[in-house]
Amino acid sequence: MAEIAVQVYQGLTLWFLMLCAALWQPSAQADEPLHFISAQTWAITDYGYTPPPYSVNPADLHGTWQTVGLPHALRPLLIPTHINDDPLKPLTVVTWYRLQVPELPHTIAPRYLYIPRWKTDGQIAIYGDSHLLYQSHASMAWNGWNTPLWVPLDETAGTVTPHAIFIRIERPRSSGGGISSIWLGEKDALSWRYHLRYLLQVQLPFMSSAAFLSVGLFSLFVWFKQRHERLYVLFFCVSLVAYLRSMHYYLGTERLPVPDAWFSWLTINSLFWLVALVHVFLNYLHGRPQQWLNRLVAGITLAVGLLTLPWLSMLKNAYVIASLAYLLLLIMGATIALVGWRNSRLAKSRDGLLLAAWGVMGMLFGMYDWLLQNNYVSIESIYLGPYSNISAYVIFMIILFRRYIGAIETIKQQNFDLEIQLQAQHAELQESHRRLREIEQRQMLARERQRIVQDMHDGLGSSLISALRVVEHGQLNETEIVQVLKGCIDDLKLSIDSMEPVEADLLLLLATLRFRLGPRLESTGIALRWAVVTVPALDWLDPRNSLHILRILQEAFTNIIKHTQATEISVSTAVDGDFVLVTICDNGQGFSVEHALKNGGKGLSNQMRRAESIGAEINIDSGHAGTCVTLRLPINQPV
Repeated sequence: MAEIAVQVYQGLTLWFLMLCAALWQPSAQADEPLHFISAQTWAITDYGYTPPPYSVNPADLHGTWQTVGLPHALRPLLIPTHINDDPLKPLTVVTWYRLQVPELPHTIAPRYLYIPRWKTDGQIAIYGDSHLLYQSHASMAWNGWNTPLWVPLDETAGTVTPHAIFIRIERPRSSGGGISSIWLGEKDALSWRYHLRYLLQVQLPFMSSAAFLSVGLFSLFVWFKQRHERLYVLFFCVSLVAYLRSMHYYLGTERLPVPDAWFSWLTINSLFWLVALVHVFLNYLHGRPQQWLNRLVAGITLAVGLLTLPWLSMLKNAYVIASLAYLLLLIMGATIALVGWRNSRLAKSRDGLLLAAWGVMGMLFGMYDWLLQNNYVSIESIYLGPYSNISAYVIFMIILFRRYIGAIETIKQQNFDLEIQLQAQHAELQESHRRLREIEQRQMLARERQRIVQDMHDGLGSSLISALRVVEHGQLNETEIVQVLKGCIDDLKLSIDSMEPVEADLLLLLATLRFRLGPRLESTGIALRWAVVTVPALDWLDPRNSLHILRILQEAFTNIIKHTQATEISVSTAVDGDFVLVTICDNGQGFSVEHALKNGGKGLSNQMRRAESIGAEINIDSGHAGTCVTLRLPINQPV
């Protein structure tokens, strides 16, 4: 593909330079070229192809010369008049053309012979006077018939412009042919004609088909990623077949890498494949396929492919089969174009109408080319078939462009609709979130109110009721009543402190406890030793959990004050793996933990219950040296 791209670039560059040269008028005008519109001709019938002689003696060409006009068509002999006993040596005709060159003025600039086109199955040789100047050296069937000839006459030192030009064309008798008018002149006067003709006949067909194929390959790669879009693979198939169909317009100056028979088969059938693929493409566009037409197109394409196989070449006249095949193709193509036009109108498919219109135009081009191929139109005309590739390339690009733009617009519309839906859902989610926040806030307030009420009932309320009953029965003196009321006040302060934000800081919570219980410890004469160190933050430390911790620690302090007769209390913190330890020790008299749990009050049981509710543990170690209560708090959120 890189080589194709380079050749396309070179062709475009040459085209541009040629146009510049045609517009630029040099200061010294070259001599006006000679234009031969008549020649003398003489034909010889023989068997088999013979190489052109290295030189000819005009005296040996002593047949009956006839004057003919140029361009000159060579009619085929489809029904032979001679019996050919050797099938390996076909009946051939050697046609000579003679051009008399008038006396030309002397010039140092070389002169050239320019022949816009010659066409036949065979070979051509050109002589200046008696010397061979040019001969085709490709195959007999594909010999560069569409490539204009540019032959130097006197570029070699010491040579002069010949007085007579002889052209030898050898062809099979059953094949037609012809030669265009001929030009002779200096390079400055003729080169622009040659380059323009070369561009129109050779380079433009090649560049258009190569560009078509390049875009088709890109479409194939797109199809590999978008397998559901058959349009892209159809476009690639059309571009590939169009490229194969156009090869015979610019190939043939060198020998082909495949046999002539197979290249002929490919040339004929690629046109049928192209028409069949366009039919499939039309069906895809208008979405109204007709089975009878599908079967007809497939049957004709398959039948022509089989009948034109090289293996059957001995059973038929290839030139008659080719002509009949092209006539059949015109009928089939016209039917496809008209039916496609009708179905596209019914389906209101603009792309289908555009492609069907191209099909009609292609059939008109094909009819003209058939007339030109069979010499019903001057051989000097230009084949229009290659230019259908250019129009096909433009039309298919328009179709793909519309599909591409349509896909983008669809995506934009879908994105717009999706954005509207997302905005609506976002607004709905925000409203739902607001409602959930309100509900959660109300539930949180209700839970907090319930917690406070429950705590007041279980703590302060219970203490006040117990004290009230004892006072009513006169069982407490004034000092004991004061202690009971101080305990109730401490309970109330702890409840209030638990509602203060501690931001997961256990040390702040302990400091609050120290502040509240410090005066009470001082009034009892108990010394407090504070050995608290920094510990990790507890993210789960909310007011409820804070109150549980304060209640557990308060109960530990109360038990020490009431029962141990201690003189010193120490509070310390530490980290043990995934736990934070809070330890309260005293130097008072110990007690039996098991006996207290079984026969004691509810203090230890409440401590155990509160610790379990927050995922913590309490360890009590008591002996003659005192008692230590260790609260193990998890660092991570308790389950």
